[in-house]
Amino acid sequence: MENFFNKQAEEIITPLAEQYNELKDDYKEIFIQAALSIRKALDDFKPDSPCLTCNVAGCQVKDKDIFTDFPNRCKYKDWQSQAITYLNGDYIQQLKNKFNELLAQKDSISCNKCGACCKLAVSEYSGIQLRQRALKGDKISEDFIKVFKPFESIDDARNANPEYFDLIEDSIEDQKAYYYHCPKLDGNLCSDYENRPEFCKIFPNNPLKLLPSTCSYNQWRKSVLKESLSIKAKLDIIKFYKLKLG
Repeated sequence: MENFFNKQAEEIITPLAEQYNELKDDYKEIFIQAALSIRKALDDFKPDSPCLTCNVAGCQVKDKDIFTDFPNRCKYKDWQSQAITYLNGDYIQQLKNKFNELLAQKDSISCNKCGACCKLAVSEYSGIQLRQRALKGDKISEDFIKVFKPFESIDDARNANPEYFDLIEDSIEDQKAYYYHCPKLDGNLCSDYENRPEFCKIFPNNPLKLLPSTCSYNQWRKSVLKESLSIKAKLDIIKFYKLKLG
């Protein structure tokens, strides 16, 4: 993986529309390749011609695809069980390890102190929902509401960063977004930096999240985007396998 050092902010700005288009344009092909990769891995568990020695009476199964509804005691039924066990175990762990490797590469980037992430933060939860989640023990929600305050109006949120706001609104489609800001910001710097919560320290923790165009971590995000999309595709496919195979 590439490392990135000492680049000025103006050299690494990625227009937000470009970020969004990269996600949409790349994902279809990456998803297809991920599906083929998983199918190839699962074929390693496929038994070799068990029908030649099968004694399951009245079996009419002709298709040996992994999603076929095989009869009980069929060796292909065992194949399905082994596949799910593998996907839920070793395969998921491989994806987690790879994702952690991608996150570790972020350490080579330094925050350029643009303040954009503090001026306009977005959540899928309203202030009331965040408080409810905090009461139920959700640490991230608890820390978030201690730091961030909701904007008084949607216009105030838009004015905080018009480009970022408009792209978020365009990308969420039918979902609802809630916007917040940090009142501890002094210019572009945190006035309580030493006591900032963990989610501020690790921002951004997901390369698939759209970042403000002024954020220096766009450089890292762009370098790991395709691999991150591949991990997401594989996780989506695993959910499908679990739904179909149980």
